[in-house]
Amino acid sequence: MREYYLDNFLLGLKPFSFWHHFGVNGKIAGSLAAIHEMESAVPVLYGPRGCGFHYRYSARSRNTPYYELECADIQDRDVVFGAEERLCALLRQIDAEQRPELIFVLPTVLSDIINDDLAGIVEAVHPELRSKVVAVRSQAFSHMDKSNTRKRLQERAACTAKRAGCSAVYPGCGYVEVMDAVVEQLMEPQTVEPRTVNLESFIWGFGGEVKLRRMLALLEKIGVQVNTLLPACSLEQMRQAPRAQLNIVRRRKWALAMQQRFGTDFLHIADMQEWHGLQGIKDYYLAIAAKLGLQERAEAVLAAELAAVQPQLDACRELFAKHRFALISGSLAALPEQIMIYEQDFGLPLGSVCLILNPSFQKEAGVDSATLAKMHERIEAAMAEAGCKAKLYINPAGAELRQAVQECDFVLAGSNPRYNNLGRLVLPTLLQYSAFDFVSFAEIMQAMARRLTAGQGLHDGLLLSRLEYDAIFYPMTADDKNTRASREMYTKFWRTRRR
Repeated sequence: MREYYLDNFLLGLKPFSFWHHFGVNGKIAGSLAAIHEMESAVPVLYGPRGCGFHYRYSARSRNTPYYELECADIQDRDVVFGAEERLCALLRQIDAEQRPELIFVLPTVLSDIINDDLAGIVEAVHPELRSKVVAVRSQAFSHMDKSNTRKRLQERAACTAKRAGCSAVYPGCGYVEVMDAVVEQLMEPQTVEPRTVNLESFIWGFGGEVKLRRMLALLEKIGVQVNTLLPACSLEQMRQAPRAQLNIVRRRKWALAMQQRFGTDFLHIADMQEWHGLQGIKDYYLAIAAKLGLQERAEAVLAAELAAVQPQLDACRELFAKHRFALISGSLAALPEQIMIYEQDFGLPLGSVCLILNPSFQKEAGVDSATLAKMHERIEAAMAEAGCKAKLYINPAGAELRQAVQECDFVLAGSNPRYNNLGRLVLPTLLQYSAFDFVSFAEIMQAMARRLTAGQGLHDGLLLSRLEYDAIFYPMTADDKNTRASREMYTKFWRTRRR
């Protein structure tokens, strides 16, 4: 969790989507993200030192290297004869010198290939140590994002409800593997305390600690007590996590494991864009309240919270209504929600809606034509429901894209600075900012209003906005043909794998 301004700065330098698509990161990056949240926890990579060096300085470590990361430093000889003693010696050293509450032993590609028994090694050395040592089990050789992306699109296309949910469980995701280990090896049976929740602290997007703090405050007003934040807590708090009546989670797989072992119900926030907007915020807390028997109290609290910020919302809408906006989106799944929120909650009159996808998106994502057609129907239905009179452009480029933008006063787009060359001020999109309380939502509207009146865009005046970027593989430049060829080849290999 990060403070507001530091988070804003870091996301501007390294947007999350770029890390995922361009960072050379395996599932270990997700494991480290989970452990980095914990109190007094040391991760140990069971692999060669090059692996340890890379992940210590991984882009996903945000602003500083992950200095606490340790590595077993497996050599060629260890691949043949085993590295049990090397690992045990390192665990004894960490336990004696650092005295952490937790040590996590993480598998690597090497350990998966030679199939070393990490759980057995940890079990043998554990009686000698004061620290609790957790051996994380590798559930799949690689991340399952290929098949899960396809599944999520199909589910959203087929669902007519506002929130489609998601059945994806992400086996092979490093973050999920660590959380599963926490459930299986650290949590203990507890007496359930009514109207209490565990809140998953990971991947709530821009805002970090401020967002979670406000979420906790609003839950308390409704009458909900937070048992702990997972995994951003101590060992003892992890042990007592099953005391909560409900888990509020971003990743479904570990919540299913906890439900199976302890009977803990959960609310899965699969896609944050499905909960965007004023109604989305209200529905989020009402969904929690419904599971805890607090619906009436929640209705009263939420009505008062919304009334308190209504004057700010009305003032912003009055300003926005004087202009027309061009929306540029690269997300087929999120575009219907973006249209609804901009038109209905923000009061932003959309003049153009531009959906820009990778030309090979359908083939690489494995999406069939029927699913693609249904997704386009969802976009048209959202425009009709919101009363959006914008013209819809599919993959506009060159003169057509410039025309779509020139018809409007401002552009709503992501952080790709190539849109600064279109002659209109670029404002941030809701994919970068999300709110789970009314005060935060009002602040987002006010920040956009200030940018609009001051004439200040995302990259206004910066030299990087004058470069010619690749239309698909930003931040690559348009003249970098060799890198583009390598990226295209890698993408094709990755997406054509079975899983």
